[in-house]
Amino acid sequence: MLLCWRETRDHMLLTANNWESTIRSAWMAVRERVELRRDLEFEHEHTLQFHLAWEIGRILEFTPALQVRFELRTRVPRPRGIIQTDITLWTDPDFRVAIELKAPTKSAPNSPSAMTHGRMAFYKDIDRLRVLVQEPSTRVRRGMFLAVANERGYVMRQNQWQHLSYDTFHSTTVQPGALIPATEGRNGCPYPLQMPPHPILWQWLCENRGGKPCPPSGMRYFWLEPIVVLPEACAV
Repeated sequence: MLLCWRETRDHMLLTANNWESTIRSAWMAVRERVELRRDLEFEHEHTLQFHLAWEIGRILEFTPALQVRFELRTRVPRPRGIIQTDITLWTDPDFRVAIELKAPTKSAPNSPSAMTHGRMAFYKDIDRLRVLVQEPSTRVRRGMFLAVANERGYVMRQNQWQHLSYDTFHSTTVQPGALIPATEGRNGCPYPLQMPPHPILWQWLCENRGGKPCPPSGMRYFWLEPIVVLPEACAV
């Protein structure tokens, strides 16, 4: 009787040494499908979540050790209460990685925009990742925030005048531990949002045309350079 088994080798595991490069490579593969091969279209970020998870599995050679959970709910202290994470994955249950992914897009130039709320939601996701990473009981050791958008207002300030503390504009650096104050209204967050214990950089893949950022030639979207969220011990 022939028994078939599959050995789980080191390069097929998600570890502190390779987690970031693995997710970055998977995200680049998704971007290539959307922008270059044009065989992947999306109307909602859930589509990208699924394909990102598949690409991560492919890079890890679909090891049986890989566990992936979508929309995993975690109870944390108020005011956050329940954090629902887009993707949580691991090969070692004591080294989990949480991913938040945003893909806000306007369907047409004159269609309504939720950009003011969207910029706040970006910061809220990073705050949530920070909470998950710093709370030992979650077993989430690393976090990553990913985003893609087709509105220039995420990348540069135009006519915005509300909630500018949620600054996602190109080349903006947010200092370690920065506290974004609570903001009233449906486009704000009712409690302060704290950033990770290391700087984060809003760096969009774009090129300058006529003094304005545009998607690179041949592309339709602005893609954010992934933002990692690390525990304090790794933030130096």
